[in-house]
Amino acid sequence: MLTGVGGNNLHTNLLHADSAINKSVGRISSGKRINRASEDPAGSAMLSAFDSQSRALAQLMSNQQSQASVLQTASSSLTTTSNILQGINSLALQASNGTLTESDRAMIQQQINQLSSQINMSASQSQYNGQNLLDGSFSTTLQNGEKFAIDAMTANALGLNNLSVATPNEAMSASELAKSALSKVVSTQSSLGAVLNGISSNIANLGNQYMNAVSAQSQIGDVDMANEIMNLTLSKMQSQASLKVYKMNEDTRSNVLNLLKE
Repeated sequence: MLTGVGGNNLHTNLLHADSAINKSVGRISSGKRINRASEDPAGSAMLSAFDSQSRALAQLMSNQQSQASVLQTASSSLTTTSNILQGINSLALQASNGTLTESDRAMIQQQINQLSSQINMSASQSQYNGQNLLDGSFSTTLQNGEKFAIDAMTANALGLNNLSVATPNEAMSASELAKSALSKVVSTQSSLGAVLNGISSNIANLGNQYMNAVSAQSQIGDVDMANEIMNLTLSKMQSQASLKVYKMNEDTRSNVLNLLKE
């Protein structure tokens, strides 16, 4: 027959086994190795630090992606402006032909005026989140702390106001002005491309840091399912064994008491 101390030990073992079962069930259901700070204070602190780091990195990536979207919108609008300028140049070169009549030149002039209006329309309609991008008011601070601004891309800013093709000489001058404006637009697009490449590189770098932080967080906090299921099985076996021994103990004590009564 087990002594009182033995019975207490059995009861304690049963409580420990049930506690281990509850922990294993909690870990398996949540997928997390640490569900309370008391389970692993050091690990919990590390998880908190990595979580804070990953959240900050995710926000930085979001900021960079928003900035890239702004510049991509501006670049797309500049492509439209570039195409319009090529059209103006072609018309101006056409008007430089000395065999054209005044009526021919008047029709070409009308087309050039319409294209110049389209440049202004493109500049006024190029916006992102309420910000005008091509009217000369846009500037942003890059990841390295430098400021980046986009010059105004209106017809007036590009020197295209009052283009005239009334004579072959004026038409040639108009062509030169269109080419000069096109060169300015292409230069601005090139600058935008360089900045976008830098932003893409930053995003990739931040992405790597983010994945490292998330991976470290996973290694510390995620449960090893196979190992935890094994622990759960062992804890259940221990609990069942303790119950059987405890029952055997009670049966033995009962039999002894019955014998004494006889």
